[in-house]
Amino acid sequence: MATEQTDPIIIVKLQDGLADRHRLPLNHVISVLEEVRSMVTEAGHEIQRERGLEKPADFGLELLAEEGGIIFKVGSVEATIAITTNVQDGFLAAQKIVKTVERLRGEQDKKTPKEDYDVHIIRRLNRIARIQKTDRTKLNLSVRAPRNGHEPTPDYSALFDQVAIDSVRSMQAPTFSIEPMTIYGKLMQLKDKDEEEASGRGFWGEVLRESGESWRVQFKASDVDVAARLFRHQVSITGKAFYFRAFSPKLLAQEILPETEKDYEKAFDELYGCDKKLYNSDFVSLLKEMRGE
Repeated sequence: MATEQTDPIIIVKLQDGLADRHRLPLNHVISVLEEVRSMVTEAGHEIQRERGLEKPADFGLELLAEEGGIIFKVGSVEATIAITTNVQDGFLAAQKIVKTVERLRGEQDKKTPKEDYDVHIIRRLNRIARIQKTDRTKLNLSVRAPRNGHEPTPDYSALFDQVAIDSVRSMQAPTFSIEPMTIYGKLMQLKDKDEEEASGRGFWGEVLRESGESWRVQFKASDVDVAARLFRHQVSITGKAFYFRAFSPKLLAQEILPETEKDYEKAFDELYGCDKKLYNSDFVSLLKEMRGE
């Protein structure tokens, strides 16, 4: 008699392509499983934060090594992952991932706003797509609720194939660009590669603006010394800006400078000074009037 399934499970199947040879590169299989784990964790934590949970909890993801563990079948390799803790949030996260893949396959309107997609899921799927391109495989994701004798619930399944991959890649393409553009903020991070870019010259940084918006910045290799000096400092960076559907905006840096201290009094005086006759007053008096003094 088969053992009842007491935990929700995620079935990850890589099929076609090199899988038809009954073999796949081990590091590729491990990488796909790691991206799936990260998707569940990130999507689940977002669900928990929306519920007001201050410290997101883990989901106890376990790779089953029984009959449903990593197995080779004709033309596919399949792994089963159990959600063993915080199962409700973990199950909702897994469903969200599968539904995202299904929407990507059926998406026709390429103008869907990025807010309709979880950026973390799209980012992870994009990484999986690079592996699939090499191995010419398709990813089949399924989510199954516990089978514990109650009324059976439907499985959720979706195929991350070339159609879905094309939708993800369309989100990598810039929707529009602006040149020149200068952004101001704190240079928070420097790294060799960017998560959203498959390739690229130079190195990358992250600039956090006062509004809280985060920008990806691609620097030239020759900028390494000045960027290192300004790390964790306020900067102004000028370059060509690119906006994307599902990723944070990117600036192709042409010039990086330390941000000069703002002189608000001088700026106010310059702005109102063109209409001094209209206001018939001085700067100090206008400030007092604004404050109700």
